[in-house]
Amino acid sequence: MSLGLAASLARRLILLTQQTRARGCGGFSTEGFAARGEHSRFPQADFEREHFDDFFNLFPDFPLRETIAGRVLLDLGSGYGGKTVEYVARCGAARVCGVEPFRSMVDRSREYAAARGAAHVEFAVCGARDIPYPDTTFDLVITHDVLEHVEDPRVTVAEIRRVLKPGGLSLNVFPLYLGALSHHLDYIVNVPGIHWLFSPRTLVRAVNSVLQEDPSFGTARQPEPGRSFDGVREVLPGLNGLSGVHLKTLFQGFEQVGMRRIGLGLRGLGFLANSRLPMTLRDMVTGTVVCIVRRPA
Repeated sequence: MSLGLAASLARRLILLTQQTRARGCGGFSTEGFAARGEHSRFPQADFEREHFDDFFNLFPDFPLRETIAGRVLLDLGSGYGGKTVEYVARCGAARVCGVEPFRSMVDRSREYAAARGAAHVEFAVCGARDIPYPDTTFDLVITHDVLEHVEDPRVTVAEIRRVLKPGGLSLNVFPLYLGALSHHLDYIVNVPGIHWLFSPRTLVRAVNSVLQEDPSFGTARQPEPGRSFDGVREVLPGLNGLSGVHLKTLFQGFEQVGMRRIGLGLRGLGFLANSRLPMTLRDMVTGTVVCIVRRPA
């Protein structure tokens, strides 16, 4: 079946980038790691562990490690457990609970924690609209590149508030959908703003045509695009369309301790991201949002 003109152009662009710095970095599956010559027993968890400090580096003026010490922490969207275990090992958390919506990832996380001999760490399956813990369980909730993926971030944030103790903190890091590098296609292409040039449906067709011919990217065929959580736009698979227009109301019910946008790598973009430019332009130059909120006591 013919891809059509737009998808053919997108496919051509993707293939051209494979000989440049804008090429994909490969998928996060075990097959993706194997294609890059990494054959450890827990490649995803090892990768997460190696990048443990990335989250902390986004809070240079906040004593995050000291805040975690001795506390009960929820790692919402805990991946393969690599960072979850370290909250106890490196920061001295009293107890850490990691949750993911996929049973396979929870099982692998439990295997990883057992292999590490990790104590005071547990993992559970989290539903699309609920966190499987009672009210006021946690002192801290951490989300790292999670809120852009959940079914409805408003529901997830309300659940975070429910499971936090009064006075508890939620620390959140997430990109915005229109950010130049927020398309989450980096396993195959790192062209900034490629999702500005082509529709989600066009990109999915182009990506799938490449994946079908070259399995070395280590990523499964992508599903059809869906709608953003507010129904405004079609979005790429696995994303919910969270953007700057939602930030003012997303954390209702919390006291805001701090929120800032971190600009993309070029000097000056951080200033533009936090300026009074039109919201869409600010989103486009935003690399990630860093947000600390507190459940009122």
